[in-house]
Amino acid sequence: MCSRPVGIYPLCIFHEQTLIIADPKLGQMVNGIVLPIKKVFALVDSKISVEIKDEGRKLQGRLVAVDEYLNIHMDETIEFVNNERGRSLGTVVIRGNNILTIAPLL
Repeated sequence: MCSRPVGIYPLCIFHEQTLIIADPKLGQMVNGIVLPIKKVFALVDSKISVEIKDEGRKLQGRLVAVDEYLNIHMDETIEFVNNERGRSLGTVVIRGNNILTIAPLL
């Protein structure tokens, strides 16, 4: 028996004691969780903070676009080094493998 309402996830399958839900919106099987890439796609056009692999450097700005490799395009970007405001960078593109964290700004 599915623990989710039928209207949201119409097909549930138990496989090796793992609940697998077929999500028609994603067109793929998911394990009852929201995939991280989908969370990042949901942040498009909102303010985010990105920590990159560079000695405590963070960038804050508006997420314009993201692709399947988590390469991101940001606008109105401000650099923070050791939690102190640095340069205004404007538009930046960051390669996904250089990103440590992505978080929404509240």
